[in-house]
Amino acid sequence: MDYADPKRKSGFVGKVFLAAALTALCIIMIKQSPSLSSPSPFSIHEPGVTHVLVTGGAGYIGSHATLRLLKESYRVTIVDNLSRGNLGAVKVLQNLFPDPRRLQFIYADLGDAKSVNKIFSENKFDAVMHFAAVAYVGESTQDPLK
Repeated sequence: MDYADPKRKSGFVGKVFLAAALTALCIIMIKQSPSLSSPSPFSIHEPGVTHVLVTGGAGYIGSHATLRLLKESYRVTIVDNLSRGNLGAVKVLQNLFPDPRRLQFIYADLGDAKSVNKIFSENKFDAVMHFAAVAYVGESTQDPLK
């Protein structure tokens, strides 16, 4: 007959206990993380700071409007699906204004009601500048409701 080695069993139990202890430690550290405990600056109204949503902010006009807003010390959230916009424009703005409390980019389609509701529930905007559009004449005349 084969008998289980009691040393092997206690080794297994020890490993399970160690894994549980490490998991609990990780959970405690994550819960105490400042990024989880402090709200995003975009989700609160801060006195003296105007938070502007710029739709289509990765496009030519939207990115220039965003640049002007940032130069004037506004907090800006760009929402763009990049169908016409350029992520490079957003990167340039992020390099010019590296403070993460000043500019955020959200990749989203404004035609998706769930996404729009989520954006508005997670952010507190003071103003909206709407530049998102299908702006090509040929395309907009062929499919005017797009």
